[in-house]
Amino acid sequence: MKLRVLESQWTPFINSLCERTDVETAGFILAERLRGGHVLFARHLIAMPEAGYIIRRADQLRLDPVALNRVIHPARDAGLSVITLHTHPHTDRPWFSAADDHGDARLMPSLFNQMPGPHGSIVIAGETGQPAGRVWLEDGAKSELEMRIVGPLLRIHPPASADEALPPWFDRQRLALGNAGQNILRRLHVVVIGLGGTGSVCFAQLAHLGVGKITVVDADRVEHSNVSRIIGATTQDVDRTFKVDVAARYAKNLALGTRVSCLVGHLGKEVSIEDIEECDVALSCVDRHLPRALLNRLSYEAAIPLIDMGSAFRVDTDGRIVAGVGRVVISGPGRPCLACWGHIDPDRIRIESLPAIERARQIRDGYIDGADVPQPSVISFNTTVAGSAVVELLRLVTGFAGTADLPMRLSFDFAEATVRRNRLPEGTGCGICLPEYATKDAISLNHGDQVPIPIAC
Repeated sequence: MKLRVLESQWTPFINSLCERTDVETAGFILAERLRGGHVLFARHLIAMPEAGYIIRRADQLRLDPVALNRVIHPARDAGLSVITLHTHPHTDRPWFSAADDHGDARLMPSLFNQMPGPHGSIVIAGETGQPAGRVWLEDGAKSELEMRIVGPLLRIHPPASADEALPPWFDRQRLALGNAGQNILRRLHVVVIGLGGTGSVCFAQLAHLGVGKITVVDADRVEHSNVSRIIGATTQDVDRTFKVDVAARYAKNLALGTRVSCLVGHLGKEVSIEDIEECDVALSCVDRHLPRALLNRLSYEAAIPLIDMGSAFRVDTDGRIVAGVGRVVISGPGRPCLACWGHIDPDRIRIESLPAIERARQIRDGYIDGADVPQPSVISFNTTVAGSAVVELLRLVTGFAGTADLPMRLSFDFAEATVRRNRLPEGTGCGICLPEYATKDAISLNHGDQVPIPIAC
């Protein structure tokens, strides 16, 4: 089970809990259960007010049941899971004590009597702020609660061990990323939407890197023109094999342990956005604006880093490429969204949303121009863009190049053989990517105190 939380909320929340070093401090996370049931998304982070403690010492806590109920009540009304937190002052590594076990053994059944689970608890090391979590399910089973803290980087807790043994297949990667970096990749779930020119290259690289799980989304079977651009496709696959099945076959033949989940369909039609919301990172390899817009909104609503890529070419009347460009945009919480970059066109979304008959009529009548015109595509250009996108994924999850001056958009000009880093003006944002804070949903905890609850946008 995973818990996903925004770094912009988590860091100040944990810092406030760890301010007192003489006593333990308690807090709560009210989390939404995402559709698949394996990921909780932290919606509300709440510190226990001073009046909510009956006993508060350096090694013991006891909370007022009335104050506790004020937290649980809105969670019950909203259908959210409850995760308790408390600090262990003067410790640098989090661990659960016998007293913690005893308290959870009493509290968790009470929570399940009031609302569905899962529910959990987290201990925070007072010196480092490092968390350790566990979660209970309806049947009484207990397991580790992994955390995904989403900000400029994606931080995974508990951190991967630098001493954990790795198979020899990754020895050269380990020299670059370290044992910890390679083990992070083994715990990562990436979704690749679109398995055309860039998508198939992204998938192949992720499989070779040893990413633990990859979900692939595409509606199409292999066509004749795909064989020169889709890694793993053969002429025998034309008109027979779905692109997602080509990808699954490729990973199976590698035998590096990557699990592949195949979703056949168009995102927003046969495949719903909820089908992919459990992933850790999304790679957008689509050439249509509707799925790109859906992914853009999902990135901020569910705190999933999104890497969007694409390439475009112009040819002259003799078929020679006279201009070729590509892009990689890294978006998600804390960054400008694809709409702010101008990569989502509402008119194209309207066109793509039309019924097939109406779309054909408007094309015939001249109201739509170029909607279904095939575009040039060359595997070497696609590989450059896709490889750069995967490098940014590695930066995002392993931090191999540090956290300073992270790129937001890479712009390629193949004719000029250049790549540039682009930025938007400071403060750029829109209704999708700017954070919003709602105080109308504040929870009253004690003596009329109102705790504003940040709402992720």
